[in-house]
Amino acid sequence: MNKNNLLNKVLFTIGSVLFASSVFAIPKAPCDVQEVCCEDPAPGPFAFSYPKDVGLSCPRDFYARGEFLWMKGAEEGLDFTMENDATVNFTFPLENGDIKGFSTGSQEWDWRPGFRVGFGMYSNHDAWNFDLNYTYIRIKADSVIENNPGDLLATFLAPPVNDLQMSSASARWSGDNSALDLVMGKPYHVSRYFVSNPMIGIRAAWIDQDYHARYFFANIKNNVNLKNDFWGVGLRGAYEGQFLLGSGWYIYGKAAFALLFGKFDISQQANTVGGDADYSINNSFYNVVPNTELGFGVCFSKYFNKNQYQVGLKVGYEFHEWWNQNQLTKFYNFNPIANDTVSKSNLSFNGFTFGLNVEF
Repeated sequence: MNKNNLLNKVLFTIGSVLFASSVFAIPKAPCDVQEVCCEDPAPGPFAFSYPKDVGLSCPRDFYARGEFLWMKGAEEGLDFTMENDATVNFTFPLENGDIKGFSTGSQEWDWRPGFRVGFGMYSNHDAWNFDLNYTYIRIKADSVIENNPGDLLATFLAPPVNDLQMSSASARWSGDNSALDLVMGKPYHVSRYFVSNPMIGIRAAWIDQDYHARYFFANIKNNVNLKNDFWGVGLRGAYEGQFLLGSGWYIYGKAAFALLFGKFDISQQANTVGGDADYSINNSFYNVVPNTELGFGVCFSKYFNKNQYQVGLKVGYEFHEWWNQNQLTKFYNFNPIANDTVSKSNLSFNGFTFGLNVEF
């Protein structure tokens, strides 16, 4: 074999190896530098709508959260007296006068604490998210109405007394609002900087309300004690979006809606002057109650222990609305039988949330 044939075989072998290696080479990603400058880069095997990944090393796919809530509760229909000029005689039904105590625009609504704790996990099946949350909000507010000279006060929650003039009235609204949620979601990237998370699940709720009204006639006190309790279970749908800003910061917004089938237990007792207008009312019934929530805020997260844990801090503001919660009875005549149910008024909360979230 001459030298020229040997050289040709060596060159042919080297060329074949280079050609084969280029055929089986890993294609470049869209953001990699392209060797051919005159062609548009191919999209490659990359796309969004992939499961959310916080970037932990050796993730266990669990997380836990805790939040402190600072909420202001309010409910329509809790006004308990009306003030009018003494020259005007009250006639029933009451039509003239200024409504007092927890009325529209009242300043008696107080801020109260609450909390939310939760635990969740990501499954191996398409990174579905399972989330369990418990929320508690305290209810408490006080109102005191003094009778101004030359004015008259009329009662709403106790039958009026003909021969005594009321000197003052006060009321306390208290209770507890608890909710337990078990939901399943699918957090995924719509784009590089936006995470979408639709959720569906079950909500159970317990709302216990106590209302104590006191009507003072000179040194004599009329007491009215009312209980307005509700429990229910139903379906809940929710959605949360995260706008990723970079460097661990993101803005979130969330909305949820639920329909709960549950039971109301209503109890009202009055101890009035002389016992002539004492009464006791008890009522229980089932109904479907809607509930909705809106929230938004900002969060900052940071990695710890060689990226094995991610800790996030968030600050937000939320609105909660419960339909048709006030089912108490008001009086509009001297006869205790003459009464009317409050127009199925709503219970609402709004306030700040301060949260800590740990992914591991």
